[in-house]
Amino acid sequence: MDSMIEDYWKTLDELHTDIVEAVEPLTDDQINWRHPALSNSIGILLRHVAGSERWWIGEVIGGRPMHRVRDTEFEHERLQKAPLVAGLREALALVKGVLEQTTPADLGQVLEGERRGKPYRYTKEWALLHSLQHTAYHLGQIQLFRKMASNR
Repeated sequence: MDSMIEDYWKTLDELHTDIVEAVEPLTDDQINWRHPALSNSIGILLRHVAGSERWWIGEVIGGRPMHRVRDTEFEHERLQKAPLVAGLREALALVKGVLEQTTPADLGQVLEGERRGKPYRYTKEWALLHSLQHTAYHLGQIQLFRKMASNR
C-alpha cells in the first residue's frame, strides 16, 4: 500500500477499533435503544457506517458494484449486535482491499454524475476524506448514544 494511502487506512482502522470498543459491552437492547427525540439507534448507525463505506470506498473509489439501497440502512426493525459488528468488519476488509490497490494518481481522478437527484463533481480523494469524516462523525454519535443507553 502506498504510504500516503496507508495513512488514510490507519485512520479508518483506528475509527473502526473505537467503534467496536464502544459497542462491545452493549446488549442487543442497548444497541436498539433510541433517544425519544432522535430516529437512529446504535444498531442503525453501525449498519449505516458499513453501507456508507462500502459505497464511498468500495464502489466510488474501487469501482466495485455494491448495489446499495441507502434507505434500508435506516429501517427500524430489531437488530442484533453480532451481525452488525461482523458487517462492519466485512466492510473494513473490503475497504482495505480497495485501498491496497489504489494509488495517489487514482485519488486524483475526477468523478462526475448524479446522486440522489443532484449533480456532483469531486475527486476520489474527496470521496475517501468524506468517508473518513462520516465514519468519525458517527463514531461520536455511537459513543454518546452508548452513554445514554447505558445510563437510562
